[in-house]
Amino acid sequence: MMKKARVLLSVFVSLIFAIYTASAVFAQDKKMEEIEIEKVVVTATRTEKDIMDVPTSMSVVDEKDIDRTGTNSTPELLRDIPGVFLFDNAAAGAKRVMIRGESGSRVLILIDGQKISEQKSMDGAPIFIAPEDIERIEVVKGPASVLYGSEAIGGVVNIITKKGGDKPVGLTLSGTYDSSTDGVAGYASVFGTFKGFSYRLSGNYSDNDDRKTPKGKLDNSAYEFKDGNLFLGYDWENISIGANYQRYESEIEVHTPADTISPPLTAFELDLPEWDREKYGVFFEARDISDFLVKTRADIYYQTTYKEFQNNMDLFIDPPGPQWIDTKLRITTKNDQDAYGGTLQLDWIPFEKHYLITGLDVVLDYLDADQRQFDTTTTAIPPGTTVTDDLFNDEANMKTYALYAQDEWNFINDFVLTAGLRHTWVDSELEETNDPSLTEGSSDDTNLTGSLGLVYSGIDNLALRTLYSQGYRYPNLLQLFIGTVHGSSDPTFANPDLDPETSDNFEVGVRFDNKDFLLDLAGFYSSADDYITTVAVTGGRQFDNVNEATTYGVEMLAQYTFESVEITPYINGTWIQRKFKTDAGSTRDTGLPDLNGRFGLRYEKNLEIVSALWGDLFVRAANDADEEDLSDGTVEHFDEWGTLNLALGVDLGKRSQYKLSLELNNLLDKEYTPATETLMAAERHVVVKLSATF
Repeated sequence: MMKKARVLLSVFVSLIFAIYTASAVFAQDKKMEEIEIEKVVVTATRTEKDIMDVPTSMSVVDEKDIDRTGTNSTPELLRDIPGVFLFDNAAAGAKRVMIRGESGSRVLILIDGQKISEQKSMDGAPIFIAPEDIERIEVVKGPASVLYGSEAIGGVVNIITKKGGDKPVGLTLSGTYDSSTDGVAGYASVFGTFKGFSYRLSGNYSDNDDRKTPKGKLDNSAYEFKDGNLFLGYDWENISIGANYQRYESEIEVHTPADTISPPLTAFELDLPEWDREKYGVFFEARDISDFLVKTRADIYYQTTYKEFQNNMDLFIDPPGPQWIDTKLRITTKNDQDAYGGTLQLDWIPFEKHYLITGLDVVLDYLDADQRQFDTTTTAIPPGTTVTDDLFNDEANMKTYALYAQDEWNFINDFVLTAGLRHTWVDSELEETNDPSLTEGSSDDTNLTGSLGLVYSGIDNLALRTLYSQGYRYPNLLQLFIGTVHGSSDPTFANPDLDPETSDNFEVGVRFDNKDFLLDLAGFYSSADDYITTVAVTGGRQFDNVNEATTYGVEMLAQYTFESVEITPYINGTWIQRKFKTDAGSTRDTGLPDLNGRFGLRYEKNLEIVSALWGDLFVRAANDADEEDLSDGTVEHFDEWGTLNLALGVDLGKRSQYKLSLELNNLLDKEYTPATETLMAAERHVVVKLSATF
């Protein structure tokens, strides 16, 4: 606690002094000029496009949104995006993203367009990067398999990091305090651009204790992060090159809900003492090469992930009679995964009114998993104790190659037709194992995926869009070959006979933006075949293909700004329906609330003394939900909930370089747990963030 206090005090004192000085210096400055900036995105089409012109549903969290949010958890920045849900699996420090009901293993996470690969996780890759290092986050909702491959069957989250600056030397300091965890975070970066050379060096530290809830503290919900980033780049007139290094270290505790333990289970404990990631990447980009070849970009990266997972269980079996069995099982898994990836993309103008992108993707994953099982069993008859200590090692790999092409054709004025194809080859293998329950072997597949979209933009400030896309997802190494003994008292067995998931997806949408009124409305439908989930089998559960998963719904974002009073009422939300069908039956109770979203009032005023004074009074809410296990018919219920929240802030300086924000969350101290999460949400609490850029 003293360590936290010193970090917080030193950062906050320096920032308060900087802000006080800045307010005095700029007190007589005129109102900052407003600059209209076109919202350009790159993820939806793998090339720069105005968001009004892309055929898919997508949302952007920009730098302004990030700066005004006090969280030190990057996934929290995505919580209010229509169609996006967060889940924690009882680990507050390892939140992951679900899009349109598709779990984290079906959502591709990118950093600067480079894939974050996770082959031994049941729920995909967590987002490990400090919010202060992010320039913006682009979220594509719905399958993006044509451009991005297997994991993108549910959507894509592309985190675009900050690079250089607008002067030779710049410095940013920030500090955050969260009363719900007594959490502190400190961040510092130095950056700049000089004669074409750009650089950024940053570091972040975050320490959070157990979460406080209206019912008290959640034991074993603390977490600690450390991360550092380095970027070096050089720009000529038409050529850019760059290299980046990222390292992230975490220590994450896992809470055990009270209902987890029931006879014969007498004790259950999970822990993630290490989940670290290190990544090296380089890129090359050449623009305006000729009238025919518009752009060439190459990305190459290497990533290593290390995860240690501990699972401790005590079981006591006491049947009628004198016999009883007392078992203490200690399981430790250590996973080392190396991933090598590369992308080469060429952008062409082959004919008038056509823009064609072509590309090659390669990802090579190598997994080395060690698992130690230490078992102490004491029996009454015959009396005695047996100790078993087994160490298993599994080595597996997956190699993925893909070619893709997408053409944008402006075939009639104001109509753009986008058509894409991707051909994927996958080879996976369990090369070596000494686990007698596993079998060495291999699996492979080839797949052709397509998409077709249409955008009409013939009316000022309005874009109409429709899209058909196919989704494709190949099972990971955990599902195919290794399985897991973590997460419950029963193991989950692998299944080398798994088929890839495929889906057909349709959506229509409208975007309208005249600066005062913004509307983004989308309706979607998805039908997935060979959907992979777990089913009950003798001795535990096993990965298997269910017959069908059907999802449909509506997403909406709407806001209107009354310029005379500078108040903006807004609403965003999701209505979603989802149905699973298996050999055991079908259910619409899949654990998702039918309705969830956020609505509120924002206020922002530009003054002579401060560049911006802003506030946001809002409600987050979701209705109730049920989740049915078709294997045994049990149903878990999640109550509806709503919270009242207030965020306030001030930006100082000509370039808003000094910022103070204050969040008052869950003002009514509501006791609730979101349906997609395991942990009860935090009590009424305060988040304070101060930052200064010099």
